[in-house]
Amino acid sequence: MKKLILLFIAGVTLSASKPVITTYDIKTALEKKIIECKFKGNSNSPHYYQPIEINITNLTKKSINIRVPNGQMFITDSTDTQDVIITQEELIALSPQQNDLKPLFAMCTQQNKSASNESTIYSIGNQATSSLGELTKEIEKNKSFNTLGQYSVWALTDDLPLEEINGFDEKEAIHYQKYIANLLDIPLPINQPEDYKNYYETTTTLHRSIVGKFEYKIHKSSNITIGLFNDQDIIVRELYNNPSQKAGEHLFKYAFDLATYQDPKYYVRLIINGNIKVNLKMEPRKS
Repeated sequence: MKKLILLFIAGVTLSASKPVITTYDIKTALEKKIIECKFKGNSNSPHYYQPIEINITNLTKKSINIRVPNGQMFITDSTDTQDVIITQEELIALSPQQNDLKPLFAMCTQQNKSASNESTIYSIGNQATSSLGELTKEIEKNKSFNTLGQYSVWALTDDLPLEEINGFDEKEAIHYQKYIANLLDIPLPINQPEDYKNYYETTTTLHRSIVGKFEYKIHKSSNITIGLFNDQDIIVRELYNNPSQKAGEHLFKYAFDLATYQDPKYYVRLIINGNIKVNLKMEPRKS
C-alpha cells in the first residue's frame, strides 16, 4: 500500500510540474514584443490558397503558441498589389527562441490589383468584422481554399457579380451564390448555360480555341487544378479541377476561348495541393 501511495504522489508531482504553454493572439504578441515577425508574399502558391508567408521568431525563453485568427487582414506595401485576409486560423507552436517560416491560408481582397509575389511585404492590419468575417469562417468550415472561395470574397470586397461565383463544382458554386445573396440580401442570378465565361459545363461554344496539354505523375491522391492566369497572376478560368485525383500518370488536354480571353499574355499553371508545379507562358496570336 505504501508503494502505491508513493507512486501516486510521484505521478501527481510530475503532472503538476509540467509547464503551462501560453497562447497569444499575434497582434498582442507583437505589441508585447514576445515575437518578431516578417510577412511576405508566397509565389509558390496561387492568390486564393496560401499567398502569404510568416517568418516568426519567439523572443522569449519559454515555449509559446501564437494564434493567427481567421479574418485577420494583412496590408501590402504596394498600391498595385492586393491585400489579403486569413481564411483559416493557424496556431503556431514555438519553442524558446525558435524561428519558423510558415505559409498561411488567405485570399485577396482587391480584384483589380495584382497578386503578391516573393518581393511583396505585408504589415498586420485589422480583424474583419460583419459579412466578410462571416464569409472567411464559412470558407474555413468548408475547406473552400479555391477559386469559389476567392470569388465569394471578391463579391463582398469588389462587388463581383454573383453569377461569376462559378467553377467545376456546381454544387459548391450554388452554395456560395446563395450564401452571398443571403448576406447581401440580393436575388440569386439566373443560370445561363450558354454563358461560356461563367458556366463551366459549356465546352462546345468556343469561337476560337487555344489548346494544349499537361502530362504529370503523382504518387498519392492529390488536389489538382489547371488554371489560366493573367499577367497580374490572377486566375481568370479554371481549365480543370479535381480535389481527389488518383495517384498515377495523367494526361490532360485543355482549351480556352480566345474570343473571351483576349489579353496578349497568359500563364497556364498546374497546381498540386496548392503549390504551383508547372508554369507555362502563352502569348496567343490573333488572326
